[in-house]
Amino acid sequence: MACSLANIQRSGSCLVAKDGERLPVGTNLLISGSLSAGLVSERVLGGLAEHQNNFISHLRDWTLSAEIEMAKSPNMRKFDPVAMLEEGTSTALFNLHSDARMSGLIDPYLCTALIAPPKGQGKRDLHDRPMIFITAAKPTELTRHLELSHLGHPFIHVGLRDIAACSRFEEVCTAVIDGYMTVGTMAETVRGFVIATDQIDTLANVIRASDGKGASWLTRMLWLTDSAAGPGPGNITAGKATVKLDAIQARFDAAMDKAWVERLDFCNAVPKNVKYEWPQLQAKWVAFLKRMETELPGITGAARSLLATLVFGLTKLACISKPPDGFPWHAADIAALARWLIRRMANAKAAMLHTEHQARIRRVAQSLALKLADGPHTQRNLIRRCRNLLSADCLLALCLLQTQGVAERTRDHHWQLSPTAALDKFQTLAAIDV
Repeated sequence: MACSLANIQRSGSCLVAKDGERLPVGTNLLISGSLSAGLVSERVLGGLAEHQNNFISHLRDWTLSAEIEMAKSPNMRKFDPVAMLEEGTSTALFNLHSDARMSGLIDPYLCTALIAPPKGQGKRDLHDRPMIFITAAKPTELTRHLELSHLGHPFIHVGLRDIAACSRFEEVCTAVIDGYMTVGTMAETVRGFVIATDQIDTLANVIRASDGKGASWLTRMLWLTDSAAGPGPGNITAGKATVKLDAIQARFDAAMDKAWVERLDFCNAVPKNVKYEWPQLQAKWVAFLKRMETELPGITGAARSLLATLVFGLTKLACISKPPDGFPWHAADIAALARWLIRRMANAKAAMLHTEHQARIRRVAQSLALKLADGPHTQRNLIRRCRNLLSADCLLALCLLQTQGVAERTRDHHWQLSPTAALDKFQTLAAIDV
């Protein structure tokens, strides 16, 4: 929900710091697994499609009315559709030609006007390019629809039905993500965000078939999956999260209504930025992503804007109506959520590339690392504290922790955390053979 609220905004929407520094928002998402994809389709994408369809219905009514009026003689028309659309049209190019012809000189101010948005652009785009949320079953359909993308900044939904579909959509989706997609006879640039839904877990087959190296456009997204590879959410201290943000679906629906209103408001066509002191938080976030590169190559670039997107979207959710009394708003909590999402993506990828038993050993290792945090333990004691844990699996997990430099074995046969072990390290164990 938070990401969709950011992705639907006008191009240029940012977090803005006190010194004016801007951090763009928006991220690409891959929803894999029948449960996750079903929930997102029901609670997020359905509303987006409904907003787009309603807008197109109004446009269809306008087109019909305009045709009826234009069929009448000029003095019988209730309104002139052409005049209404042309009102406010840019005259910069016309004036530039006229001045040059009359005086032989070119006004530099008119040249400056030619690289600014033309007057009436938003109004014309409502009619000529009305597609904000675009969905398509085939790449050819998607390419055709992109010619109608509002202001050249669409939010795209594609469905993945098999491995072949992943390959077919790669070219066009990569072009949209990177901003080198051109459409129309004048080759206008389109740059937007993509959300892909994978109802039948095609992603796992793609990753296994390519050993994790193929389907490059899928690896440039944040994965939300049904995978049980962890990590778990960790221990929730009593007294924390006692006041939750209520009525999330209602808040999202209201925030999405507002986002569409602001997107379609051509009289006030400016990005709706959020003031937030982000530089220090973003520096820590990028440092975390760099540490994750060994497990998720390219994640530093792919998820660089994720934290900003979550801050932006969650701000919109919280502020659309009054939060409950006592509701806490901490940047550290949002950063923890972002890190958890990336770790979960890394573990899901590892589980796809390795056997289920290997994935289980990594999950056990993460659990044991948390237990070792409260002091040295014998292997027997650790087995007792874990439900249904075999002695052989416990030893494999402890050896994995030792290999990763997270845990060490003492002379009296106790296991403890290594003095140099960091929380990030044992929550994101590398996907190695065990």
